[in-house]
Amino acid sequence: MKKFFILMCLLVFSNQLSACNYSLISNTSSSTDTLTIKTINYSNSTSDSTAIINIDYPQITGSANSSTESKINQFLEEEFKQSIIWFDEVQSDSAFFEDFPYEMQYTFETGFQTAYNSTEFLSIVLSHYQYTGGAHGNYFALGYNIDMKNGNVLSLKDIIKKDSFDLLIYECEQAIMEKFEANSLIDAGLFEDEIEIPDDQDFYIMPGILVLQFDPYEIGPYSMGEITAEIPFEKIKDILKDNLPFPTN
Repeated sequence: MKKFFILMCLLVFSNQLSACNYSLISNTSSSTDTLTIKTINYSNSTSDSTAIINIDYPQITGSANSSTESKINQFLEEEFKQSIIWFDEVQSDSAFFEDFPYEMQYTFETGFQTAYNSTEFLSIVLSHYQYTGGAHGNYFALGYNIDMKNGNVLSLKDIIKKDSFDLLIYECEQAIMEKFEANSLIDAGLFEDEIEIPDDQDFYIMPGILVLQFDPYEIGPYSMGEITAEIPFEKIKDILKDNLPFPTN
């Protein structure tokens, strides 16, 4: 739903693309119980730099299963390159420049951070920013939580026991109120005094912590930026499922 919302919000424009580059930015590796994560760069722009796109996306090595590794790398590349599709679609409509002939730079940028890295489990956070006119740019984040044994991307319902989301919501609300030193979510600046957490809520895993993330406008105004709720496993140990691909104690 979030990708659809962002896509529908894009303003259309056009120009002829002039440059396309791929490059290896860096490697991230440490001990033998972690994966090596390469950063691959894709960049493109119009000849006059009116529109630019820049993507850093992850590719992994060091997995025990080469076929699973290939599956994960293909999935990550396709996910991160969604912004190329948006870029191509918005630049294909020549009517935009006829309506808005003044000079403006349109920007699409996608990057990532590694929240958890082991040979058993990987949690990566995609961050996307775009400016297509208006008072400010828009951005969102997506967490990819991957079981390295089979390449499956885990959803929140794969981690939290069935019928236990009420307790998760409580801990989420408490974490946000504590972060903003508020007595209620309204006092913290949110739109409403309660939070809904669907099965497909964005999240990522850090060692010992479940992080629920909410994009601008999702539960609060743009001025608050991205809102995260960091919930230690010890507070939700009774509702975490067994045999997860990361330690929970």
